[in-house]
Amino acid sequence: MIEIMSYSELKGRLLSIPLLEHQAMLCCIYSCMARVGEIVRGRYIKTSSLKAEDLISHPDKLEIYIQTQKSNKTPKKIILFRNREAWLIDIIEAWAERVSTGELFPYSTVSAMKIFKRYFPEFTSSRAEKGGSKHTIHWLRGWRYTHYRRGEVTGRKVEARVVAMIGGWATLATPERYYDFTKIEDFEEELRNE
Repeated sequence: MIEIMSYSELKGRLLSIPLLEHQAMLCCIYSCMARVGEIVRGRYIKTSSLKAEDLISHPDKLEIYIQTQKSNKTPKKIILFRNREAWLIDIIEAWAERVSTGELFPYSTVSAMKIFKRYFPEFTSSRAEKGGSKHTIHWLRGWRYTHYRRGEVTGRKVEARVVAMIGGWATLATPERYYDFTKIEDFEEELRNE
């Protein structure tokens, strides 16, 4: 089973999604390294989905404010820079412009999972063997974590603690255990003793 999808492969897959609403939702989950219930309607804590008003556009960047599911903390701020990820920003802003105001993705988490399955059918979860969901949208979160760690998002490798903070984790234990698909080869240049 394939575990990691490179940044360029994932970009190609996301750009090929024909429905802008589905494309924007999956791009938001990926780019914000978000839990699915932080972008669509929350499953356990009944919350609305991400709103158009949660996006603040600037000439050089897009700020997205995500209300975390873990507590009623101040929303986490995600910054996407146009010089690196204009393709993601264009998709997200195009959908927000179409919606204009209010909820961007009034889906349940189950509906979001089905949308992920439609476009990423080959990515399954080990939970399927235990009667859980065969397809999991959380692959997007793991890929983003790994793409930051490998330097594919920013052009340089990002420390694990910084990426964990972006993803809303209090410690490194969960992302390093479940979401880090980096390999020693990803850090070969840093380890070279010259």
